[in-house]
Amino acid sequence: MVDETTRLNPGENGNVAQYQTISRPSDRQSTVHEVSTSIRTIVAVLLVSSEFNHLQDASWLSTAYTLGVCAAQPMYGRLSDIYGRKILLLVAYVLFGLGCVVSGVGRDLWTVIAGRAVSGIGGAGIMTLGSVIITDVVPRREVAAWRAYINIAMTLGRSAGGPVGGWLTDAIGWRWLFLLQTPFIALGGILVLTKLNITYHAASKASIRRVDFLGAALLGTSVISIVALLDRGGHAFPWVSPPAILLGTTGLTLLTLFIWVETRVAAEPIFDLRILRRLNVAASYAIAFLQITSQLGMLFSVPLYFQVTQRASATVAGGHLVPAVVGNTIGGLIAGTVIRRTSRYKTLLILAGLVAATSHILLYTRWTGNTNLAESLYIIPGGMGTGLASASAFVAMTALLEPQDIAMATGGYMLIVSLAMTTGVTMTNTVLGLGFRQHLQQNLHGPGSEKIIQRATSDTNYIARLDGLVREIVVRCFVDGLRNTYLISLVFAVLGSMLAFTVRHHRL
Repeated sequence: MVDETTRLNPGENGNVAQYQTISRPSDRQSTVHEVSTSIRTIVAVLLVSSEFNHLQDASWLSTAYTLGVCAAQPMYGRLSDIYGRKILLLVAYVLFGLGCVVSGVGRDLWTVIAGRAVSGIGGAGIMTLGSVIITDVVPRREVAAWRAYINIAMTLGRSAGGPVGGWLTDAIGWRWLFLLQTPFIALGGILVLTKLNITYHAASKASIRRVDFLGAALLGTSVISIVALLDRGGHAFPWVSPPAILLGTTGLTLLTLFIWVETRVAAEPIFDLRILRRLNVAASYAIAFLQITSQLGMLFSVPLYFQVTQRASATVAGGHLVPAVVGNTIGGLIAGTVIRRTSRYKTLLILAGLVAATSHILLYTRWTGNTNLAESLYIIPGGMGTGLASASAFVAMTALLEPQDIAMATGGYMLIVSLAMTTGVTMTNTVLGLGFRQHLQQNLHGPGSEKIIQRATSDTNYIARLDGLVREIVVRCFVDGLRNTYLISLVFAVLGSMLAFTVRHHRL
């Protein structure tokens, strides 16, 4: 650790004087945006916003999609019970495709953002109903294996999205990133129409009067407020500020009203809260939330670590996530195979958090700033644990449910997954930011130090240009701040394993 009495004078090592004068707009993108964009594989965000001269609003392109997904996910399950799986899946395809077209032809940034929100509403249905339909047509012992296959396909798609999107942006322009998705969506819709043979027998006749519009509106707006707070808090506005208080208060108030409406007013709730009393449902939700939050916290930190400690480019830093993706794939396949052959899922849930905890312990003790190729593989168990937990928790949730409850429970499960992803990134970024700044304030003193602290905590490119003693101190402070995030991820993973002991086992 650098001595806390180290003082920096103007011009020492050429750093303070030099970097006080650098102020190009392209260098001011926040750490949150750089990494969350990489994780979500939203390509050309800066290019789109720059074209419309709204660089400061760039992150809304990803935020809008997240809000659309989270607001719509809990509703698809109940609506598919009323109108049928196939028609709702086609509606989801149409919404996703429509959003892509709107984003592709938009003439201002907010039109493009609106298109992303519409695509998010459609994407929520594609993800949720895909899982629901699997439970309709596949024996329960096979569900984990099929979910593993879907996760692999989604992972490969996300992994390929960045490079392909970058190439398309350079070759034909960013608009085609959205427009070229529509033929694939159309093909998917055609396959659903011609190949998906599924008949869902609703309990009663489909009618718009059965739709709980009030509950849907309250839940959707509540989720939007909470997700907006998690996504934007500490970045677009401080955690203690009027916008944060307004979003938090609005979200909790609407959530309270939603609970009252669903338990006292709605004849057919959009999400029947009584389902949380069913065996394994609440425990599966909690385990999925804890494990995915832990995983996303790790995934958020890995590219940052290599950008800061090794001056890695965004592409190279993102490549260091591949071992976690491999681990996730292996974990999902193992879970699918074990459950298919033995029907045992509780043991896998207990092991999942312990396996993931291995990664967090190794990162805390071994990633000290000089990480070689072999040590970069330490994140494999983290991905493997999440693969085990994701497949097993879903099976545990559905194992003791009646068929008529599975769609609704799945909608809630997918919402929990989306919230966990946002929470993991937000939690890690907040803890890292506070710890990093605190260590810098303890170790950097003298004229120009505040300028360095301000820029170092908001721009990894700035850190990469530092050298000498200043860089040594800044990197050390960053690594120390990042270690706190590993501990939090470790706690979440272990809690997930402990909670797994409460899951009721049922032979499938």
